[in-house]
Amino acid sequence: MTTKREAILNGVAKASELHAKLGVRQALSEGVGAIDVYGAAHQLGLLVMFRPLRGLLGAYVPTRDASGMLITTARDLHVQRFTAAHELGHHVLAHRALSLDKVVGFVGRGETSTHDLQEVEADAFAAEFLLPKWLVVAHVNRQGWSTKDLAQQDIAYQLSLRLGASYSATCWALLSHNILTRTQAMTLEAAEPKAAKRRALPGPKPSDWHRDIWVLSEKDKGAHLIGGPEDMIVVSLNEHIAGGYAWDESGIKKAGMNLHSDDRLSAADNRLGGGVRRRFIMQGQGQAHLHLEERRPWDSSQESIDSFEVDLTLVGREAAGLPRAGRQLAA
Repeated sequence: MTTKREAILNGVAKASELHAKLGVRQALSEGVGAIDVYGAAHQLGLLVMFRPLRGLLGAYVPTRDASGMLITTARDLHVQRFTAAHELGHHVLAHRALSLDKVVGFVGRGETSTHDLQEVEADAFAAEFLLPKWLVVAHVNRQGWSTKDLAQQDIAYQLSLRLGASYSATCWALLSHNILTRTQAMTLEAAEPKAAKRRALPGPKPSDWHRDIWVLSEKDKGAHLIGGPEDMIVVSLNEHIAGGYAWDESGIKKAGMNLHSDDRLSAADNRLGGGVRRRFIMQGQGQAHLHLEERRPWDSSQESIDSFEVDLTLVGREAAGLPRAGRQLAA
């Protein structure tokens, strides 16, 4: 490895090799969720610890017997995930020196403040590992979005949530995969996602916009979504009310979610006499399995004509110590 281009190509290649080794692409080929970077580290025997690091996003600590990484607790979920992928890159790329990382990010965006080719290589690995083109395309296909759609802030923002990545990183991924032009990506990134969040959430607005606003539909059925405990979940589903069918909202309470609003919007649908869009707005925390069924409320003996379910991990950033999944394994 003698040039920046070679470093980038090698980082990308190693990330793709790890996807294949761990069966990541096969598991997520239908766009059902985000890549589990902590699970990947665990499978490789790499220790992951979270600490309130001062002036650092993370560190890679190679030793003779076992290597590990440190990740700051001071940054949000998406920065933690990208930093962990960067440190994982150091490990997979067999970098032997201690790495103290103040800045990580997409190569070419400007986050990498050093000309150290190992850092460039680890950044390229992280971007490809978390945001490979095949995963972006899988989510886009699942939602039925077009390239034109992806140039819209609201769509790019919703894509970022499903990828478990920051809005900014998603904009640059769309550029690096030649899905959007540089002008389109830079225009998107320059617009803070607050406006997209406001448009996604009907009714009274929250006092702060640090939380994310998810807009889910039938196309998200079976997905596993990763967010935070302050996030608002907007679920919009077609309802065949003209045929006497309605979504049973009791599944929201069973999932441990708090229902903030429940309303109906008109929608064109020729099946079963037409319908409306039933819209639930809810919030929750921790692990939740949301399962809803559409049925005739007065006829408990009849099977539902439709169902909707998603797995929600609404835990936000990792706290000090092992990753949550690691603590569960150790328990």
